[in-house]
Amino acid sequence: MNQRAESGLVLALQNLPKSNRVLCVSKGWDTYISGEFFEIHQALENKGWLKLIIDEASDADLLAAIREAEVVLLWEAYEFIERNASILSEEHSGNSRQQRVFFCDDVHHFTTERRVQRLCAFAWASLILATYPDRLQQWFPEIDRLKVRWTPHSAASYFGIHKREPGESSNLVLLSGSRTWPYPFRQFCAVKLDSTVCAVIDHPGYPGYPGDRANNMVADPSALRRLGRERYAALLHGYPAMLVCGSILGYLVAKVFEGMAAGCLTICERASLGQQLAALGFREGQHYIGTDLPTLIEDVQRVRNAYMADPEHWHGITQAAAAKVFEEHTTAARAAQIHSICMESVET
Repeated sequence: MNQRAESGLVLALQNLPKSNRVLCVSKGWDTYISGEFFEIHQALENKGWLKLIIDEASDADLLAAIREAEVVLLWEAYEFIERNASILSEEHSGNSRQQRVFFCDDVHHFTTERRVQRLCAFAWASLILATYPDRLQQWFPEIDRLKVRWTPHSAASYFGIHKREPGESSNLVLLSGSRTWPYPFRQFCAVKLDSTVCAVIDHPGYPGYPGDRANNMVADPSALRRLGRERYAALLHGYPAMLVCGSILGYLVAKVFEGMAAGCLTICERASLGQQLAALGFREGQHYIGTDLPTLIEDVQRVRNAYMADPEHWHGITQAAAAKVFEEHTTAARAAQIHSICMESVET
């Protein structure tokens, strides 16, 4: 590190609160379409983590805080690591006992540049927290499997069970979410399920992605106001059941936990979700209904017919699913898991 950079880090360090646990997150999670990650960040702050926001704090401030910390958690901070790779590498060589943690969500890539950017972050980390560890290890086989831990998605606090009053709830099965090319299951549902059985709600889109300047996704502002964050929970409260899938990428998305937490009977595509749900202890017929394309139309009709005959028919499944989510897969539970994993090496 040159002398100018060194003195800049020293000056930055003098202006920062001290903490042995530093969490660096990109700007924008507080206003994102989902409050899941923002709630986890808040819970980690309540456990004593110093949260610093990339692009609000300068890189010099962030690097100074990272230098002094026992544990550093960088949350989807690919661009920050990429532009500071040489400094972070030097800092690591001078502090080999530091626990360097990287949290990653979606890990697919469609360009070599994207893969290299992600691999730089994974190589920096001594521990990787992944929502999709199986896909991470499939697409980045050079990563040491022993440093990858599974931290699945979770349901934000506003997805609590809502007691439906008579006549308040629709009797249709809900299909929501993007129906772009990665979601052939949803495309099939929208085309093949009759409107007397299934209500199709268009996705409002994504307002970019925090920390990803290359992401050009756009959202419909009026649709976001109707369906984003707490409003999506209210939407789920109006339907007895919902269809969920993991896309062609096989991601166990937050929508699964959100639907269960809201008291919806989740009808899950087996091909993209079954194996991962089983690994977490969710059982078909006990916590959710499984389906595949060949039997989808009949399965959805069966769910709706049973509900029409008796609104409490699926009560046992929805209650069991909600109880398991509230115990193991809320944002509070996930923050506790992340904190515990990050502190393991420090405490030992």
